[in-house]
Amino acid sequence: MRLPRVALAALAATLSVSAAQSAVVPSPALNAPVKGWTAVAGMSGPEVVELVRSLPAQTTESSGNLPWCDAAPIVSTALKSEFDEDLVARRADGTQLWGSDLMGTWTVLLDRGDTHCVIASGIGYQDGVDPGAFYAKVGLG
Repeated sequence: MRLPRVALAALAATLSVSAAQSAVVPSPALNAPVKGWTAVAGMSGPEVVELVRSLPAQTTESSGNLPWCDAAPIVSTALKSEFDEDLVARRADGTQLWGSDLMGTWTVLLDRGDTHCVIASGIGYQDGVDPGAFYAKVGLG
């Protein structure tokens, strides 16, 4: 009878350590599928870019029909503090890709000088993945 109790105690100790380790050490989902959505439902990435380019320069409001635009420091600070995202890529068309390996999130912005506007965002970000994969998910490839 004593041996099964010892075996059971060893198993319980092993399971407890494994559970504790998994709670402390994040296990990133390698090769997680990239998913993305534009900032305006029903519009493609290029359509949102064109919409943002047509807005008055001082537009900083968002609604169901408009993406979020705000002062560049406010947008970049929000992405960093809320999603741990950093600037990953900048393209000649004025778009920027921000991503977080920790959170697995990504955001495409349009740089309008003093303001930035969210064009699209998604999940499945990992450092080292070609930025074009994220742009392509929302038709900006």
